Amino acid sequence: MVFGNLSDAIKASLVPILVAVAAILIAVVVFKMPLSMVSGSGDPAQMMMMTPPASAYLGLLLIIVVYVFVFGWIAVTWHRYVLLEEYPASVPAISGRPIWSYIGKSILIGLLIGLVSIPLVFVIGLLGAGVSMGGGGMGGAMVVGAIVGLIIGAILSWIWFRTAIVLPGTAIGKPMKIGEGWRATAALSGTIFKTTLIIVALNVVATLVVSLVSAGIPIIGAILNLGVTWVTLMVGASLLTTLYGHVVEGRPLID
Repeated sequence: MVFGNLSDAIKASLVPILVAVAAILIAVVVFKMPLSMVSGSGDPAQMMMMTPPASAYLGLLLIIVVYVFVFGWIAVTWHRYVLLEEYPASVPAISGRPIWSYIGKSILIGLLIGLVSIPLVFVIGLLGAGVSMGGGGMGGAMVVGAIVGLIIGAILSWIWFRTAIVLPGTAIGKPMKIGEGWRATAALSGTIFKTTLIIVALNVVATLVVSLVSAGIPIIGAILNLGVTWVTLMVGASLLTTLYGHVVEGRPLID
């Protein structure tokens, strides 16, 4: 869906991404925000000791607001392109698009998933401590933590896809309740979970590659990170669109 329609995918996302990049430049140049606050690069110990100026937090707030808007802007444009065949212009339309409604529902779903994650993270801590005290040492605890973390990431992603299926409906002006999305995806819950396992594993690998490259060549790492973020966003939006089209609109998974 993404790479088979690459020119339209770029149209749907290029200008919004440039807006996000402009926000970063403004935050760094005008608000004196250290670039490490966005990229997470640099030595962790030095970052903890670093005291950014008060204006840097205004820059960080600007970036967060712009990022959230850009996410909704791109996602709504892409959903409408796939479901309504509404081809994106070079500057994707904002007027008349339910971008803020989409963002609001996304935040609500994110908060629900955050609540679910609390007991799951607690379980990771207990398992890691149990392995460490049982003779497995810190190495064993880290291995168990990584495996359980992968599973928990898949579980949370599974919950996301089963509830966030309502978002494409919001994008095209046919809103659904979150509970309706959960019930609508019940028959495909196993398939969705297998898919999320693959997605989470690929994200872990991509994150490791970006981290290794960033440690050696920061500028290449930043570009690579932007590419990974773009693919993650577009593929995620495409999966939601596919689920909505199949489950809600009755479209075949394969034409």
